[in-house]
Amino acid sequence: MRAMVVKNWGEAFVLEERPDPQPAPGEAVMKIHAAGVGLTLVTMRTGIFGGTAPRVMGHELGGEITAVGDGVENIKIGQRCAVYFYLNCGYCRWCRNGRETLCENHGGYVGVHRDGGYADFVCLPSENFIPIPDNLDYEGAAIAADAVNTPWHCMRERAQINPHDDVMLVGAGGGVGIHGVQVAKLFGARVIAVDISEEKLELAKRWGADEVINFMAIEDLALEAKRLTDGKGVDAAIDFVGKSETFQACIDGLSVGGRAVVIGAQPGNVKVNPVNLVITEQTVTGSRHSTRAELIETMDIMARGLVEPVVGKRKHFTEVEELFEDLNKEKLLGRGALTYD
Repeated sequence: MRAMVVKNWGEAFVLEERPDPQPAPGEAVMKIHAAGVGLTLVTMRTGIFGGTAPRVMGHELGGEITAVGDGVENIKIGQRCAVYFYLNCGYCRWCRNGRETLCENHGGYVGVHRDGGYADFVCLPSENFIPIPDNLDYEGAAIAADAVNTPWHCMRERAQINPHDDVMLVGAGGGVGIHGVQVAKLFGARVIAVDISEEKLELAKRWGADEVINFMAIEDLALEAKRLTDGKGVDAAIDFVGKSETFQACIDGLSVGGRAVVIGAQPGNVKVNPVNLVITEQTVTGSRHSTRAELIETMDIMARGLVEPVVGKRKHFTEVEELFEDLNKEKLLGRGALTYD
């Protein structure tokens, strides 16, 4: 099979020919038909997530099961599936309690600690394959597997969005943020989109944002958030960028009882006044990917047309390096997508 390989962390992809994978007991092999590309992968390729190289990356995947190992009963050959990103145990207290991303026996990530899908085939534990609904195509399922289920988990479980909420999304024009705009609107919120270019803000408006803020054209994001909410502040602020300055603005721009949630975390520090937290009952927290059940839910809402995949650029998977270059330059609008034909 063809595979795009990172020989050493930090290096560019190299096309290689490799043997087709064969499933061990409890595993399955999937032929890839579509994949997503986002900024998380650029960070992963630095090696900061751990894992060993050489490595085939890629975790946002849609395809067809072509082989199953002994003991596999949850999926069958010919079934269309998406891939769940985390390599979890399935039996610890967190996995059993519906919070799989906090697994006590977390084994890492597809495409980092185990070869992913920037190749013709991927071989994974069968539990990492989730069936795709009939009305959702492979590309939609691949986008769902990170760019939609991540904000879905955040909006419902961590930010707890309600229909009366003013919600600020920082990085709203990116691959996860633009789907966050749609999810927040689905929950009934008034969305204030923040990004660094007019082009990205136009994209956010196109997909439902009610107000937009160009971060490069203002002096104080928190003050701007309060201005757009008549001094109240936002009920929830979700940071897809995660720089200290952006997350601090999310915290400072909150209303009484507001929730600040960081998704795209970068190293740094923010200031939180404990007295203010007591007085206002504000929440400052993080949000991490999603559960398998939430991936099933996001594929279902996409199959029903309630959230649509927003793809800014498509390339053949052997040209994935071009999408990484666009991400590094912050040029990519929405999600990058890979084809395999």
